[in-house]
Amino acid sequence: PTYILVGIALLFAAFVKGATGLGFPLIATPTVALLLDIRIAVTILILPNLLMDITQVFRDGFPYAILRRFKSMIGLTIIGVFLGTMVLVLLPLWALNLCLGIMVLVFVTSNLLKLDFTIPAAAEKILSPIVGLLSGFLNGMTNAAGPVLAIYFYSLKLEKRNFVKSVATIFMITKASQLIAVSTWNLFNWNTLTLSLQVVLFTLIGFFAGLKTQDRVNQKTFSRGLMVLLSVIGVILIVRA
Repeated sequence: PTYILVGIALLFAAFVKGATGLGFPLIATPTVALLLDIRIAVTILILPNLLMDITQVFRDGFPYAILRRFKSMIGLTIIGVFLGTMVLVLLPLWALNLCLGIMVLVFVTSNLLKLDFTIPAAAEKILSPIVGLLSGFLNGMTNAAGPVLAIYFYSLKLEKRNFVKSVATIFMITKASQLIAVSTWNLFNWNTLTLSLQVVLFTLIGFFAGLKTQDRVNQKTFSRGLMVLLSVIGVILIVRA
């Protein structure tokens, strides 16, 4: 039953990733951790996530505009990944999961109460590096950078395709950095590579089904779906804690 549960969770996580641009590590990591050590679970999910991010990044051409707009975020994101991976190796995760889960649910609640956050252009220049460092750190430590980036990009009022492409672009850089980071701590080896490749093959069906769904969903439905996803993610993080 556990293997079946993990298989269903991987397919669903890949579908959500294809449809919204995020959610794969947050859904997949805790379920894979039912079978494997949390550090191994984080490691084997990097390659499939990287492959899906690359697909979404280059789906509408090279992301020149996104790289220009968020260039101040990228360098600090990489630094955050290495710092977070060091903490992943050395410290327990429950406190950070709890804080992150509460933060996500507070954001969703404020959105339901129509407390609509909009980040102006001047604030974006200041906040982008901070968000980059925080999301990179959380990704390295818990595989959970998605909520931070989703909250930030949602508050910038990005259009659906730009939202997904922006999230995927930052994730692609983050996951490539994370792959190097876990290798320096000897977490990425032949055994974890083999498991990771198996996960890649298994999740492709769910991912491409999600991509097709993204094309058919309108902006309003997409925004509602994103709020539901963030609510589920927040609860998952608190339960994990």
